[in-house]
Amino acid sequence: MSKYLLLRIAAGVVLLCGLGACKTRQKASPVPPADGKPVQEASVQELLSRLDSSAFHAGWINAKASVTTIQEGNETSFNITMRARKDSIIWISISPLLGIEVARVLITPDSVKFLDRLHNKYQVNTFETINKLLQLKVNFEIVQSLMFGNFFAYKKNENRFNSVYLEDKYYILSSLNKKKLKRALEEKDPNKPVIQDVFINNTYFRIFRMSVDDQKIGKSLVTEYEDFRQTDYGQFPFKSNTRITADKDFEIKIEFGKLVTGEEQEFPFNIPSSYERVR
Repeated sequence: MSKYLLLRIAAGVVLLCGLGACKTRQKASPVPPADGKPVQEASVQELLSRLDSSAFHAGWINAKASVTTIQEGNETSFNITMRARKDSIIWISISPLLGIEVARVLITPDSVKFLDRLHNKYQVNTFETINKLLQLKVNFEIVQSLMFGNFFAYKKNENRFNSVYLEDKYYILSSLNKKKLKRALEEKDPNKPVIQDVFINNTYFRIFRMSVDDQKIGKSLVTEYEDFRQTDYGQFPFKSNTRITADKDFEIKIEFGKLVTGEEQEFPFNIPSSYERVR
């Protein structure tokens, strides 16, 4: 692997590990709606409230996973160990299959640190690094929400969720109503918006598909969640597939073979004095 591919993979894993991928031993038991209200009657606020109450809310996570990335027809597989403390820190160790660690990532609300053990180099940056590599705008809150499979608004000041649609056996929570969506899809519309759609199971109110489509610049992110398992801290999505469509398309699949919640973790990130800083 080149150092540039490693850095891009690390950024992709950081953004997408909450897409949750795990190999499950058993599927979660669906949690029925608390009040039994028909799905047709759900409002935006009611749905947002149910998403919040059904969210995965573990304070500590320790997980091991196998990851496959695909870019320009090139497929790369590797393992990760991921640890996290809610609202504070995300730590990821990257290793080739059956190999030793080649990279380590440390994410906090203020910084993104990357340790390249193959080339004895390291980086210390803000979230602008990930944003440039993935060609999307993210922050720690979004990364954490993706990691837990929880709801987030991609652009809080611009994307207000206005509509709820019922399709088959799930809700679609959208940032556009049907009238605005139709206009946004027309080529003559100069103000193409960022459209965020959230597909929600209407039984236990967990997200199984999330899409963000920036029509103005022609870039999008789609994540699909599968295989939920019940934990002491809510249902967790144990399998995912994410596709980023941009100047260079990028796909990542994750399967965790281990998930431990509620146990305090350590986040070692020591930079040897011999390592060169890359800016």
